[in-house]
This record gives sequence, C-alpha cells and structure tokens, in this order.
Amino acid sequence: MKSFEYYTSLPDSMTNKELEVEFTELLDGFELQAVKRGDFIKSILELSDRQWHTYNVLDGGIRERIEYCLISVWDGYDQALVEDIIGIMVRLGLEKIWGFLCSCSLMDVSPEVFNEISLALSEVGDSVKDPYRGMR
Repeated sequence: MKSFEYYTSLPDSMTNKELEVEFTELLDGFELQAVKRGDFIKSILELSDRQWHTYNVLDGGIRERIEYCLISVWDGYDQALVEDIIGIMVRLGLEKIWGFLCSCSLMDVSPEVFNEISLALSEVGDSVKDPYRGMR
C-alpha cells in the first residue's frame, strides 16, 4: 500500500480521474485492513484537499464509501480525528457525515469535541452538499 508520504507528495493539481483512482485504491486498502486508521485519515485529508481544488464534486459512490469508512473509525473523544473528519466533510461535501455530526450530543462526545462540532456546523450551515457554493 502507498504511504502517507506518497499522498503528501502528490501534485496540488490533479484530474478528477487521477483522484478517483487514488481515492479508490486508498479505500480498498483500508477496507482490506492494509492501511492503519491514522494513515487512512491523513491520506484522505490530503486527497480531499486536492479534490476540493478541482472545483468538481467527487463521484457519489466514492463519497459514500468515504462516509462509511469515516463513521467506522469515529471516536467522539479524539479531537484531532474529529477535526480531520470535519475537514474532509467540508472539502468533499459529505452529507451523511454532516447528518451524523448533527446527531451528536454531549452524551456521545467529549465537551471539547462537542464544541468543535458545534462550531463547524454553525460555519457550514446546511451548505455542506456543495463545497463550492458561492464560488462558481
């Protein structure tokens, strides 16, 4: 499997097709348990940043796989993880993650994570579906 360093060394500008291949390979590796959680999250964050710069919404099937994987690694007491998941959500327009975050309460997460989620949701509002809203 490709290392996190591989993903950080990718060019800032990539085509949608190139990114779809990279996302798919990373998701396949994670689903086969060949990629560790931390490397997966950081690598998805790198790819999501490059995807955001294409000004195109990622393929729906890939988005759904990412959402499923992100929810599977969720830890409401790991603030760094939650911050990364929020960053991925915003860049890729992950509606299921937005809905998942909206359903979190202080019973489910640490107070610090709850504050982070509340802040992110107030900034994003209901425009998570289109990360390019107001930019085109």
